[in-house]
Amino acid sequence: MIEREVAMQLKGVHQRVKQIMQYKISEYGLRFGQLHLLMLIEKYPDANQKDLAKEMRFTEGAMSGMVKQLIELKMLEQIPLELDMRYNRLVITEKGQAMIVDYQDELLIIYRDLFAGFTNHELENLNRYLTIINNNLDDMNEFNNKQNLKEKGV
Repeated sequence: MIEREVAMQLKGVHQRVKQIMQYKISEYGLRFGQLHLLMLIEKYPDANQKDLAKEMRFTEGAMSGMVKQLIELKMLEQIPLELDMRYNRLVITEKGQAMIVDYQDELLIIYRDLFAGFTNHELENLNRYLTIINNNLDDMNEFNNKQNLKEKGV
């Protein structure tokens, strides 16, 4: 079945890119979950730990542990909020920012090398095909969400 073969090829591409990037971020002593958290904090600097945990589908305890690890790696700081000293704001350190920039630069190099030998026309076609696949996945996910709500009586 050709659909299965194509899906396996996409999975293989994803796994190999992830493996290459894991090598890069391991230079900083990081794992992908920690990198993802740093990038979320960069994107949503005013988010609290509870919101970040929800976004990453972590328990608040797991989030606290990950934040503690990032603080120990000097990638993150907790700064008390002026309005309420009981709460802390998560701030990415210079070291954390440098790691994010390094990661993003490395990812661009990988993307360039990944598509070496493709013409712009071929890349445009591939992008169109992958957009269709992602739209199909969105539709499947939306259907599953509706089914879950129906089963819960919502």
